[in-house]
Amino acid sequence: MKKWLLLFVLVALPITSQAQKIGQEKPNPPPVQLKKVAVLPMAFREGDKEATNGEAIGAYKSALIGTFEKLGMEVVDQSRVNATWRELNGSLFETAKFELPKPEMLVSLGRKLGADYVVVTRCLWRVRSVWVGVGPKTKANATIDLWIVDIAKSEYSLKADSIKSDSTEKEPGWKTAVTVLVLPVSFVSGGPKTPHLKRSGVLSLMKALEPWIEKQAPDKIKINSGKL
Repeated sequence: MKKWLLLFVLVALPITSQAQKIGQEKPNPPPVQLKKVAVLPMAFREGDKEATNGEAIGAYKSALIGTFEKLGMEVVDQSRVNATWRELNGSLFETAKFELPKPEMLVSLGRKLGADYVVVTRCLWRVRSVWVGVGPKTKANATIDLWIVDIAKSEYSLKADSIKSDSTEKEPGWKTAVTVLVLPVSFVSGGPKTPHLKRSGVLSLMKALEPWIEKQAPDKIKINSGKL
C-alpha cells in the first residue's frame, strides 16, 4: 500500500525540469543593469575669465563623457541632472563661480537621481605666447580638478585635484585602452591657441582618470604597449 501511495505522489507532482525542447528558442537573459553616472555642468576658465573656446571645451566634455560610455555606463540626461540639482538647492549649478560643491550635496544629488556615481570637474587654462624667430610660439597649461563620488558608499571613488599638463609635453605611457581610444590629442607646436587648449585640457583629464579607469575593468582594458 505504501508503494502505491508513493507512486501516486510522484505522478501527481508537477514537472519542474528546465530541459529545452528541440527547436525551441532559449529564453532571453535578464537585461544588464548599467551603472548610471550623473555629470554636473563642467566649469572652464581661461586666465581670470570664463573660457569661451568651444572646440577646447567640446574636446574636454567629449573625452569625459566618452570614457563613461566606453566603460559601458549610462550617462544621465543633462537636463534631468540640472532639474534635480535645482530642486535640491533652489537654483541651477553655477559654473561661472568656478567652485566645487560640497561632497554631501553630490551624494544627495546621486541618491535623488538613482545614480551610481556623481561627477564634477573644472578646468583652468593659462596661455602664453612668445616670439620665436619669425613668429609666435604658443603654449597652454591646463589645471583640472575631477571628483567622482560613489553614491552607495558615500565616498570618493576618485578625488583628483590640481592635475596639470601643458600642450607641448609628451603623452604618458598609458596603461588602458579606453584612455587611448578617447584621447584626441595629437602633438601640436606653435600656431593658434585652440589646439593647445584642447591638448592640454584632455591630457590633464586623462591623467586624472586613468587610475580610476583601470580600477573599473582591469581585465578588459589593459594594453601591452606603453606608448601610442
